[in-house]
Amino acid sequence: SSGINAESQSVMILAVARRVAKEGRQGLKWQGAMTVVLTATVYSISILPTSIYHIAEPFVEKEASEPGPFKITYYRVAASFLTINVISNFYIYCLTVNSFRDFLRIRTQRITSWFLNTFKIQGYAEGFRRSSVN
Repeated sequence: SSGINAESQSVMILAVARRVAKEGRQGLKWQGAMTVVLTATVYSISILPTSIYHIAEPFVEKEASEPGPFKITYYRVAASFLTINVISNFYIYCLTVNSFRDFLRIRTQRITSWFLNTFKIQGYAEGFRRSSVN
């Protein structure tokens, strides 16, 4: 049931992305389409183990007193796949969305500058340079 739900969500996301891409520029079309396709693909793959678990659960290990390897190990694997989906979104955006990469670059530069200025003001940078030379 959750596999069917995932597929219908993916189709809905693709339909919205297609409509938005038609209204945008060519470069944004490509970025948007690639982002949606990759996100939907990773989501569909990551939800598959959970769907299999829920479908197979009633047929496997009917003894409820002691959960066996299917209920323990396979469930953990399925949950891990869902985590991969969440983590992959960051990398998909980095690969496909130029403005997201620019945003990350600017934020990283600002944070680095702030840390360097903070340590320089407090005298940590000088102490660090002396200890690293010795």
